[in-house]
Amino acid sequence: MKSDQKRVVIVGAGMAGLTAAAYLTRANFNVTLLEKNDRVGGLVGTFESNGFSFDAGPRAFVNSGIVKPILRELGIEFDFLDNVITLGVEDQLFRIHSMDDLQEYQRILVHLYPENRADIEQITAIIRQLSEYTRVLYEFDNPNFVDLKKNRQFVFKTLIPWTFKLLHALRKFNQYNQPMEDFLKRLTANPSLTDILIQHFFRKTPTYFALGYFYVYLDYFYPRGGTGALSNLLEEYVLARGGTIQLNTKIAEVIPSESRVVDADGQSHPYDHLVWAADLKTLYRCLNLTGLDAATTANIEAESQRKQSARGAESTFLLYLAVNRPPAFFEQHGGEHLFYTPSRQGLGETNQAERLRLVEHFDQVSKEEVFAWLKKYLQRNTFEISVPALRDSTLAPEGQTGLMVSCLFDYSILKNVETAGWYDEFKAAFESHVIRILSESIYPNLAEDLLFQFSATPLTIQKVSGSSEGAITGWSFETTPPVVNTLKDIPKSVLTPIPHVVQAGQWAYSPAGVPIAMLTGWYASQSIIKQAKK
Repeated sequence: MKSDQKRVVIVGAGMAGLTAAAYLTRANFNVTLLEKNDRVGGLVGTFESNGFSFDAGPRAFVNSGIVKPILRELGIEFDFLDNVITLGVEDQLFRIHSMDDLQEYQRILVHLYPENRADIEQITAIIRQLSEYTRVLYEFDNPNFVDLKKNRQFVFKTLIPWTFKLLHALRKFNQYNQPMEDFLKRLTANPSLTDILIQHFFRKTPTYFALGYFYVYLDYFYPRGGTGALSNLLEEYVLARGGTIQLNTKIAEVIPSESRVVDADGQSHPYDHLVWAADLKTLYRCLNLTGLDAATTANIEAESQRKQSARGAESTFLLYLAVNRPPAFFEQHGGEHLFYTPSRQGLGETNQAERLRLVEHFDQVSKEEVFAWLKKYLQRNTFEISVPALRDSTLAPEGQTGLMVSCLFDYSILKNVETAGWYDEFKAAFESHVIRILSESIYPNLAEDLLFQFSATPLTIQKVSGSSEGAITGWSFETTPPVVNTLKDIPKSVLTPIPHVVQAGQWAYSPAGVPIAMLTGWYASQSIIKQAKK
């Protein structure tokens, strides 16, 4: 280490922490990346089981004008594959190749709900409008990753005109910044239609995001080798530039007045700057405020209260299947990445009053009622299904296929089930129901060709990632998130009241996926680089 190198400790080696580490090592900082697990990537990872490769987190990536430009700016080359999205309800499926396919979506919805033709035409018109505003956001690479000094023509011919379109789009988004459920109730009285449109989104997702997502489906891509390939490439980049990555390291204490963190083994890690790219509730629980002045302490305690009183969004229940059928079968039955709803009925009260009763009055509900609810919940839900071998044939043995099938699920229900002592039985029931549903619908007789199966629950996600409530995209929309949640303010999302500490990742901004995690990692690195130049 050179004497003039600033020491940066980064907690959390997910996509945010890896991105921050990549930029800071490139800027010649002395970077130590601390990760609680035995691998990098956080929620992003690809693992092998009996010759089948499965993705641990996202089934594919949305570029958002962020992911590919960041990797390109860092000089990281990778091979990405097409990832076409399919939407399906019962036996009605279609693939999304362009915005023109919205017409097919409208046709299918009218086929399913002919009595609501007028409602559907109005709703799809709004989907088209909001998707066009979303297209503005994705029109070209994020300007942060364009060398504006060397590309003056781009500034005057593209960036300035786009800025006016962006401001208009943001104003329109603000008009639709209301929970999707509430908005759609004004457009249709058919709760099943509403459910089919939105039940694969997190509860109370803003309307502009949910109904504008049709365009986002066109932005998905899949890295050759699986989603974990990207976190591995960033890891290699950091190590090649002198960064240190310390795995199996859990943080026990953060002492801002002494500029150091202490891990669970008692090892101290001094820093000039700290990037917290992990669960924010954990950060505030670990803080030791000794030695800070009264005003700073008061600000931190107020922020801690905001974070601790908020909750993460729903988590997911994820089923992994190995099937003795060739990928061609699954290509003919939905393709590589689909959102599939077996029943046009929709979740309705199963996901509203009945779910709330389980969450709030679990001790008053019998085991039989819980399992009956689970069966109905799964029969009416929407599943995200991913088939890695249809993008990259090396990810499964020849003539066989691995599947990942998931749906949104409440952490609180699983936690209560675990406390009641039914956890393994509940997992087995989940697996059995999903396999039966798929066998009776989109994949006929699937159960006959299963080689093996296993599943991960919200409790698994919490254990592996350290994510509060097992959340996969940060804070719930059901209350105001305790972090920045407007696009224009995203540079501020990395700031904290803690001296020399910035934050990044899925908890730093809401809503957050991989692109936002990486962008906040970039903003965190730039904040430190700017401070070091002063």
